Amino acid sequence: MFDSLASVAVEQACDKVEELLREEYTDYYQTFRFGIGYGDLPISMQEPFLKVLDAGKKIGLNLNKSYMLAPVKSVTAVIGLTKEPVSTKNRGCATCNLNKTCAYRGMGGHCSG
Repeated sequence: MFDSLASVAVEQACDKVEELLREEYTDYYQTFRFGIGYGDLPISMQEPFLKVLDAGKKIGLNLNKSYMLAPVKSVTAVIGLTKEPVSTKNRGCATCNLNKTCAYRGMGGHCSG
């Protein structure tokens, strides 16, 4: 039960960050949030991502050998900002580059992308 509640809390925090970005960068359109390790952004990108951000020293966010974040329930993601409107109509499994080989679809799920 606590795991589920923590997952919901993390998603709500990420949604709030997106909202703050929209308020701060009103001259830009925002892409959807794309988590590292989902779709065609490999989880191995966690390491250089955290290194560039100096996340270990700045906020204590680290990786294990399997690229899992510590502390657990931590999230890494990217959100793009653009001057051009972002189409959301093509977003989903049907148009994903990995729709034929997706591990999530193979398990009967999806990556929410």
